[in-house]
Amino acid sequence: MRCFVITGVSKRTIEELMKRVVKTIELRSAHNVTTALKVDVGDLVFLTPTRLHDIDRGTTGIIAEVVGKDVHTHSLIFASESIIQESEMTVVRLRLNVRGVGRIVKVHNTGILDTTEADVVEISYFDAR
Repeated sequence: MRCFVITGVSKRTIEELMKRVVKTIELRSAHNVTTALKVDVGDLVFLTPTRLHDIDRGTTGIIAEVVGKDVHTHSLIFASESIIQESEMTVVRLRLNVRGVGRIVKVHNTGILDTTEADVVEISYFDAR
């Protein structure tokens, strides 16, 4: 199945998603925000603790269905007597329903401002190694 890929998610967050303690994640990194902006309710996402440039065939993570999406922009203003600085940050919150554990078969688009997608297979058992 084709999934949007969210990378660099902490292992603790993934564990809490699996236990259903946490149901919403907030994304702030540029590459994850770029991917999350393309996601619609009902789409599947693949969340992994692996960093963006390290994902490859065999990378494991969890598969979740997006059941809600919120996009917010925060403005930060810093002013002194001589200068005024303003910066904006876009934050995407995804409400998720975990479907299971998966493994990447093929990665598509891993650029910093590309939508990262991958072909993922669901793992229904663990192989002895």
